[in-house]
Amino acid sequence: MGVMFCLLQLFAIAAFAQVEKFDIITYTSPAGWAAKKGPDAVQFSKEDTATGAFCVVTIYKSVDAGTDSRANFNAAWNALVTQTLGIDAKPQIGAAGNKDGWTAEMGVAPISTADLKGAALLTTMSGGNKMLSVLVLTNSESFQKEIEALVDSIKLPPVKAVPSQTTTTAVPASPETARLIGKWQRASSGVPTYADPVSWGTAGYTKSRYEFRADGTYIYTERSFRMMMQTIIIVKENGKYSVNGNTITVSPQKSTISSYKKDGGVDALGELVKTQNRPLEAAAYSFTFHYFEGIKEWNLVLQADKTTQRDGPFSNNQTFPNAWYFDQQYTDKDLTAPRI
Repeated sequence: MGVMFCLLQLFAIAAFAQVEKFDIITYTSPAGWAAKKGPDAVQFSKEDTATGAFCVVTIYKSVDAGTDSRANFNAAWNALVTQTLGIDAKPQIGAAGNKDGWTAEMGVAPISTADLKGAALLTTMSGGNKMLSVLVLTNSESFQKEIEALVDSIKLPPVKAVPSQTTTTAVPASPETARLIGKWQRASSGVPTYADPVSWGTAGYTKSRYEFRADGTYIYTERSFRMMMQTIIIVKENGKYSVNGNTITVSPQKSTISSYKKDGGVDALGELVKTQNRPLEAAAYSFTFHYFEGIKEWNLVLQADKTTQRDGPFSNNQTFPNAWYFDQQYTDKDLTAPRI
C-alpha cells in the first residue's frame, strides 16, 4: 500500500477541518487527512496502517463541458479512471441528482491493478457548460461517512439547471443511496444427488429480485421451481421505499403469489392455477455494499433483526450476520416470463 501512496504524492496531515476555496468551489477540509493543493486538483488521503485500509479523494479543477451530464460523466470516467489507471472497469451508475442547480452523476466500479485493489467512485457535477469531478479511490467502507461529508460540503456557484437527457426526478441523498438504484438479485438452488431421495424433493431453485427505482418505488419478483412440484410459483410485489442513513424501509402496496402448471413438465409457465394476495409486510433493513475479492463481485447486503416472508431464511454466508446477499448478475432476464 506504501507504493500506492508514493505514486499519489500524499502530503502533510490537516490538523483540523476548515472551509477553503479551490477553483470555483468552496469545501470543508476533513480533519486528520493528509492534504495537497495544486493548480489542477486538491487531494486528501487517509490510511489505517493497522488494517491497510486507505482512501484518496481528489477534487479536480472544473473544465468546459456540454449539457449532457451522463456524457460528461462518461468522458470523465474514461480520462480519470480508464486512461489514468490503465484499466477497463465499467462503472455502475446511479440516478442523476441535483446539487446547487448542477446535475450530479455518480458511478462506482471495483478496480484491481498491481498497486491498487479496491474501488473507484466518481462523482461529476455539470452546469453552466462546466463540469467538476471528484474521484475516490479506496479499499474500505470505513471511510464512507467522511467521504460523504466532504462531497456534501462542496458548494458550487449557483446556475440555472440545464435539462439533461439522463436527468431523473429523484435526488439521491448520498452516493450510497444512488448505488441502490437498479436491479439486485439473489438465487438459491438445490441439486439432486444419486441415491438420496430427499435431495430430489428440494432440487430446483428460487430467484428473488429487488428493483429500486429513482422515484422512490420498488418492484419485487420471485420465481420458484422444484423438480418434484407440479407447479411453478411466481411472486409479484410493488410499493415504496425510503432511505435514512444506512437503513432502507420497504413499504409494499400490493403483493400477490401465483402458481402455474409446468408447460411440458419443465421450467416453463403453463396454465395459471391460482393467484392470491399476500399479506403486506413492511420491513426495515440495514444495508451496505461489500466487495467479495474472491469472486470479484459487489453485493448489496440487507440485514434485519428477523427473517421476513418475502426474503425467507437468512443466508448461510456468515460474513454479515442475519443477512441476505444480492448481486447484479442475470438481472436482464424477466423472472415472470414463460421461460427464463
